Amino acid sequence: MAGEEGEGLEHLRASDGEREQVVERLSLACAEGRLTLEELGARIEAAYSARARGELGPLLADLPEPAAGPARPAPEKKREPSSWIVSVMGETTRRGHWRLPSRAKVVTVMGETLLDLGQAVIEGNEIEISIFLLMGKQEVIVPEGVEVEVTGLVVMGSRRLEVKPVQPRPGVPRLRLRVGGLMGELNVRTG
Repeated sequence: MAGEEGEGLEHLRASDGEREQVVERLSLACAEGRLTLEELGARIEAAYSARARGELGPLLADLPEPAAGPARPAPEKKREPSSWIVSVMGETTRRGHWRLPSRAKVVTVMGETLLDLGQAVIEGNEIEISIFLLMGKQEVIVPEGVEVEVTGLVVMGSRRLEVKPVQPRPGVPRLRLRVGGLMGELNVRTG
């Protein structure tokens, strides 16, 4: 009977603490490059909506166990330099599997830039993208489940935000877009 104690417990209700532990492991896996932003968002949504413990296990099944032993304090991380994406009188597209650092600058001058974050591998739960737009078009496609904040303006142009609302929760990725533009178009949408 002693071996049966742990068996059959997957039908028991999951606690908020158990859900938070799963979200924390998922977030770490994403920061390590094991999950894309889209996969992280889907799994976090599934974790928060899980009713039973048995629904949480499969969310971590393909991820390695956390390192054993006492937790070491994380080394102090220097503020990393920004990554640049530039399109001048041309077209730049980033989609599929690509690395998005926590800070990036996107410049579009008389051209077009498309950033599809669905399969992007992120380097943290908070991403800041500074956007400069001059007589061009920028489109940012965000996977469902990512919190998006857009500030700034486009003079003599448009700034369109069509993102599904997300309830802010710990571990849910946050995308901050800072935009400044003249005679251009910025579209941010859920894809």
